[in-house]
Amino acid sequence: MRRTLILPAAVVVLASALAAGYVVSRHDRAPKPTAVDEVRAALAARYYRSLPAGVLRLGSVHAMLSALRDPYTAYLTPLSYRLVEHETAANYSGIGVEVLPTERGLVVVGVEHGPAARAGVRRGDVIVDIGGRSVVGLDAAAALDRVANAPGGRISLAVRRLGAVVHLDVRRGLVSAQAARGRLVRYGGRLWGVIRLTNFRTGVAKLVRHEVRALTRGHAAGLVLDLRGDPGGLLSEAVAVSSVFLDGGPVVSLSGAHFVHEEFHATRGHVTKLPLVVLVDRYTASAAEIVAAALEERGRALVVGERTFGKGVVQAVDPLANGAALVVTVASYYTPDGESISRVGVIPELHAVDDPATPQDEALLAALHALARPAS
Repeated sequence: MRRTLILPAAVVVLASALAAGYVVSRHDRAPKPTAVDEVRAALAARYYRSLPAGVLRLGSVHAMLSALRDPYTAYLTPLSYRLVEHETAANYSGIGVEVLPTERGLVVVGVEHGPAARAGVRRGDVIVDIGGRSVVGLDAAAALDRVANAPGGRISLAVRRLGAVVHLDVRRGLVSAQAARGRLVRYGGRLWGVIRLTNFRTGVAKLVRHEVRALTRGHAAGLVLDLRGDPGGLLSEAVAVSSVFLDGGPVVSLSGAHFVHEEFHATRGHVTKLPLVVLVDRYTASAAEIVAAALEERGRALVVGERTFGKGVVQAVDPLANGAALVVTVASYYTPDGESISRVGVIPELHAVDDPATPQDEALLAALHALARPAS
């Protein structure tokens, strides 16, 4: 029996796994076809839009996937697939860098506490080389494979930063990936709660609920949900996080050429009615964009920051008979108003950007100012 879990984020944790963004499927045992046959069948049966002419007649997995020109549809080697299966762990062995594929290379959207941070990798860096080999134009799964197979656990990275190329040496190690942290800050003579959400791994909604209740007990007058640099994660967690602030109603819907249209709603019994601002930036992606768009369109929150990444498609991770797996795009997702954010992103109602050259966080200050100003 096939068991399906929908996980709509798409990034790579260059450490132990691909970050979520996928529908994970498992199949009954059957005679082992070739990987080419399995990939061809999966694309024909599941790809989210019409396939380019001739793709299915190509004779190799690489040729078929290259012809799609889809950075999110990729082949996972057996080792990489085993790592993906552990991607929702709070602690794992890796280097702790989350990236999104772009035409320039792999842009770093998040750096966890771990080896990469100690080596000097920064959010906003663009990785152009791993282990002496270019990753420009490489899909994220292939980049993960290079990190996973690095001899001796040492990985040399070349990153483009402010127009210059910086060379860094990283050794895999233990990564701590705490997904949600809350704190009280004082602004305008009042206390406000700030919840920093770095990803949508398993259990993050429970952590958010806990933080909201703690901040409420601490007499927070309103909340900032900080999704900057959050590449997304599990769809179920995105819906559950939305449910902390919404009392039922639509959150997101999925649809594709071979995917039955499905709508997801927040549960009743929300945790808080406190005023809410959602803080985003250009690296806020996928499941994080789902939450931001739902809270904005439902009139529950003001969105502050930069236009988000615009990753509005869902992948499936299908195991193959040889122990590898195929990551295939199976659906697009839509906001409660029926809008696609693909290549568009969520556009904030109030534009604000942090200046890394200053000690203060200008974007957070803009969010707090929006909370503190009297309602018009």
